[in-house]
Amino acid sequence: MTVLYKLYNDTKVIWMGLFGMLLQFSVENFKSFKDKAILSLEASSDKELLDHVLNNEKDRYLKSVVLFGGNAAGKSNIFQALTAAIFLVRQSNGRQYGAPLVQIVPFRFDECSAGKASSFEFVFSTNGRKYIYGFSATREMVVEEYLYVFNSSRVSVVFGRTNTNEYRFTSPIIRKRLFPLVERNTENKLFLATAWHAEDTRDAYMWFEQMINTYSCDHEQLLSQTIEMYEQDDPSLHRFACQLFQETDTQIIDYEIISKPTVMLGYQIGTLNRIEKDGEERIYRLPLEKESKGVQWLFAFAPVLKKAFETGGVLCIDDFGTNLHPLLVKYLVSLFHNPDVNKANVQLVISTHAMILMSPEVLRRDQIYYVEKDYQNGESELFSLDDFSKREGEDYRKSYLLGRFGAVPYIVDAQISGLITAKSTK
Repeated sequence: MTVLYKLYNDTKVIWMGLFGMLLQFSVENFKSFKDKAILSLEASSDKELLDHVLNNEKDRYLKSVVLFGGNAAGKSNIFQALTAAIFLVRQSNGRQYGAPLVQIVPFRFDECSAGKASSFEFVFSTNGRKYIYGFSATREMVVEEYLYVFNSSRVSVVFGRTNTNEYRFTSPIIRKRLFPLVERNTENKLFLATAWHAEDTRDAYMWFEQMINTYSCDHEQLLSQTIEMYEQDDPSLHRFACQLFQETDTQIIDYEIISKPTVMLGYQIGTLNRIEKDGEERIYRLPLEKESKGVQWLFAFAPVLKKAFETGGVLCIDDFGTNLHPLLVKYLVSLFHNPDVNKANVQLVISTHAMILMSPEVLRRDQIYYVEKDYQNGESELFSLDDFSKREGEDYRKSYLLGRFGAVPYIVDAQISGLITAKSTK
């Protein structure tokens, strides 16, 4: 049991139970994904690592999934698809009439796909109900949109939208509440956002607004998103962050927020490092930018981690812990599987090259996904380790590196040597 658990046990958790869970995300005709790619967080019937699974009456959710694959295979495009869909919902009401949907980037490597809409779909639960929400859009307009809800074991239509401006409501009661809002919607807006305050759509919209977030893998950009949390001078964040730095084996015992001379320049973070020198303990101050990139990433990530453990939801990060030691990546992922720490049942979706995670002792088979690109046509494919036949006692990591599952870079023998000209000597 870590000290972080003891510390976090005193932290108030806002959400308890299965709130804001993602069951499945799919994307089609977006960047390198021409055909539909499905990322499922639905747990299989495997009995391994059951503390990695959340159960309710009808569904079994995974607490985390991890994407592996070669460079330029398309892993980041899954996260960009998530970000695009989420922001298209969140920013819909602020979009001016006729403004382009700039987040839409279809598959470019054939003329047919370049002219088609990109499609996104989420299956999620919030406040005790499961929803299916999806839409298709070009850069000019929303082509199709739909919201379904499971009030029981059967799915019901909340609304459907086809050919941009054709709407249907199968329930007379829902139609009475939602149809007057149709005239407020425009071709380039999502109806879910336009009708966000209605009884039938509010919970689904608020899930996108509050319960799923994507973050940049760039520590500087991530810190620009989280610096405000540090500036609020929250004592509980201060304790949490300092404990995280100590448990991840840095020399940092504390940090301080320093106001710069002008408001325009904002704030600066300084770290306090404990160093033993000549048998005497000394404290040295460093600007955060002088620390390693791994330490900078931890600073940027700490407020995100604390907030997620308090509020629940879904946390999506590309290139997770790029500058961290693999053992630290493993430790951070393990926090999401620890029920004493992850009381709010937050889910983690990441990509990484930390091969230490590709182990039956660390992740279940259904938690491991691969992304592979066909370099003849430029198309990416997403698939799970669970799609492959199970071999008793198999070393996932070794099998992956040997190419059994694909999604590894094809490295040509050193033909580049023929392009190097030795410098002549006289």
